[in-house]
Amino acid sequence: MISFGDFVNWVEPNGNYENYCIQCGRKTGKNAYLVNVSTGGAVLHPASEADSQGFWNIGRECAKEFDKAVLVKN
Repeated sequence: MISFGDFVNWVEPNGNYENYCIQCGRKTGKNAYLVNVSTGGAVLHPASEADSQGFWNIGRECAKEFDKAVLVKN
């Protein structure tokens, strides 16, 4: 289970991160989630602003690997 302080995979197909899951690289649909990620790639609390790169897409299937406390509905 990926939770606070764990690292995401940083998969960005062809440098494109919009509408793609950063965990697996597949295109995300309408039911994507968001995760707050630090500049070092670690998962942050959704309300954290410290060293944050902002929110990145997590696909519906990959969201099952994440602690629900770190995800925000898109």
